[in-house]
Amino acid sequence: MSHHHHAATTAAALVDEVTLQLERAGVATPRADARWLVRHTLGWSAAELTLGASRPLSDAAVVAVRARSQRRAAREPLQLVLGGTEFRGHPLRLWTGVFVPRPETELLVEHALAHLPTGGTVVEPCTGSGAVACAVGVERPDCRIIATDRDPAAVDLATRNAAELGATVDVRRGDLLDPVPAMLRGAVDVLVANPPYLAADEVADLPDEVAAWDPVGALVAGPSGHEISDRLIAEARRWLRPGGSLLLELDGRRVADAAERARSAGLDDVRHRHDLAGRPRFLVARQPR
Repeated sequence: MSHHHHAATTAAALVDEVTLQLERAGVATPRADARWLVRHTLGWSAAELTLGASRPLSDAAVVAVRARSQRRAAREPLQLVLGGTEFRGHPLRLWTGVFVPRPETELLVEHALAHLPTGGTVVEPCTGSGAVACAVGVERPDCRIIATDRDPAAVDLATRNAAELGATVDVRRGDLLDPVPAMLRGAVDVLVANPPYLAADEVADLPDEVAAWDPVGALVAGPSGHEISDRLIAEARRWLRPGGSLLLELDGRRVADAAERARSAGLDDVRHRHDLAGRPRFLVARQPR
């Protein structure tokens, strides 16, 4: 019986191969993504990848990495290829067809926590994967959290993420605040959301990873991009207790307009906060006392 031997691929060589493949495909961060794909597929830590760089890999491992790198080269978001991400250090499961949470949304949680009294009630419409609601649930187990989404796939995913993180989140299917129990009218401490905030004609400007993979309903609010935030501002007046807070993550180009609309609706103390790049990104407002 004859055997033919080929030199086994090392981890370092595989990272280089995938980096080149992703670079050619126009991926923004090819080497970082290549390292993630190799590490995650092998179940290695960053240190293990550094120390094991010259270790030969099994054929099965190489095949598995190449199958995933193929998906990433087709500009599928890295988080979907890996099946999850970390959000504020909490492992979050993700699947295709549900909006991929962005790192800057961690700041939305930061603002929500700052406005949340002990034992408070939080409502998060447009929850998607449940990232925000679950983070609040894990970090503030004293609070009552209700998360909603119109999309059944999002409701399933958010429910699963809450269960896996051990967070008590009441996930409900429906439009914005429709599924929230009526007894909470005028009693909500924090209304927080990262709603759809783009106009329909802006999707063309988005990178492939967003335009082709995030559900359009999670991106586009309507012709102007203000449609959902306008509704949430109106809902805030109905649902927040006196002194309760509305926190929205919005498109930087619309924050000033949204602030104007919040003032006209009768909310107080309206201001905006910046993201890590220094762009206006968050709207913060309060129900009058």
